[in-house]
Amino acid sequence: GACTLLLAGITGNLTDRVRLGYVIDFISVHAGSYHWPTFNVADASICVGAGLLAYDLILDGRREKRAVVSSQ
Repeated sequence: GACTLLLAGITGNLTDRVRLGYVIDFISVHAGSYHWPTFNVADASICVGAGLLAYDLILDGRREKRAVVSSQ
C-alpha cells in the first residue's frame, strides 16, 4: 500500500526528470483567493504514501507498546 504509492510516485517523477529534464506539474487547485502550488499525480502519490507509512509506523509502535505492557 504505502510503499507502492511511494515507489509509483518516485518512478513517475524520476521518469519525467530523466526523459525531459524537468517534472510536468498540471493539477492546479484554487480555494477562494488561495492558490495551492501546482502538482501532479506522482506528487500526490508520494504525499499519500508518506502519510500512510507514517500512520502505519505510529500504529505499529502503539501495538508493540501494548504487547510489551500486556506480557508483563
